[in-house]
Amino acid sequence: MSYLLIQRLGLIRDEFAVARAAVDYVEHSWPETHREPAFGDLRLSQVRFAGTHLEATYLVRLFSAFEAVLRDMLPHPYPLRPDGRSAYNLINRAASKWRLAADVRDAAHRVREARNQAVHQNQPVLQEYPFVEALAALNRFLSWLPDTP
Repeated sequence: MSYLLIQRLGLIRDEFAVARAAVDYVEHSWPETHREPAFGDLRLSQVRFAGTHLEATYLVRLFSAFEAVLRDMLPHPYPLRPDGRSAYNLINRAASKWRLAADVRDAAHRVREARNQAVHQNQPVLQEYPFVEALAALNRFLSWLPDTP
């Protein structure tokens, strides 16, 4: 089990927790805090908007960190695309190389699809993918990889 790889995603989890706490605090204390110079011309509606999009934002960051781990674990000799290094191919290559169960691989693909929806806002939004579920799915995938390539 690769705790070293999982720790890389833990940094994003911790950052998300801080951002969630900060946005929640600002929203709930807005009558007192909105006069602070740091908030400038911000409005409460903007704080709420940021809060509703926080999970999607951190889902993108989480998946980016996961993809970076896979790129480190599966180096490719060619620097330019198309080189089989799309996130879809990286997940499949890692799952094949380390013989991951199909359900573990498929869960990582569901996170990838949720990330794609968050990034490409012109796509219809299906169902929100909670950050904690995405983290669990990606950690489960990484737990099957060795600590070093």
